[in-house]
Amino acid sequence: MYAQALEQNIQSKNEKSLNMKSVENILKNLKQYEAKIKEIELQIADLKDMKYLSLKGIDYENFIKTNSFFSKTEIQAVKDFEIQHKIDLLEFEKRHVERFLQRIYNAIESLTDIEKQIIQMKYIEKKIWRYITFQINIEERQCRAIKNKAITKMIRILKNSMILQFTEVNIPKNCRN
Repeated sequence: MYAQALEQNIQSKNEKSLNMKSVENILKNLKQYEAKIKEIELQIADLKDMKYLSLKGIDYENFIKTNSFFSKTEIQAVKDFEIQHKIDLLEFEKRHVERFLQRIYNAIESLTDIEKQIIQMKYIEKKIWRYITFQINIEERQCRAIKNKAITKMIRILKNSMILQFTEVNIPKNCRN
């Protein structure tokens, strides 16, 4: 599931470089990335609960079709192995998204205070320019110039991270602002 999305992004974005629009999309979707981490944690917890359930019975249809003889213990061991494999994949995906978010937050932390304020209000809090200019007490034109400068700084920092070229998760267009 996630691995396929990564492979598709690798192929489609391999030639493209990190640009302002992609960084803006990442910033706009930070909350979706954080929600994705929480959802992965819930999936892992569900799988761990399933893993330690006791045997409830055997599905005899598989025995008839395959003419194989397996004990309940062997069947449970195979199921436990499959569940552990899914847990391992989800934990990898979670670590991957967490590192991705950490890189973004590190890039934001490298900005000046006013740049951080503008990025925070515009992309994370999703405020309109009129509100931002009122809060910061700077003209909209200057705010936009500061925002562009801040995103350019972030791009320079994030370019060192090759992983960002394929980490951007495909979030449905109706989720984007």
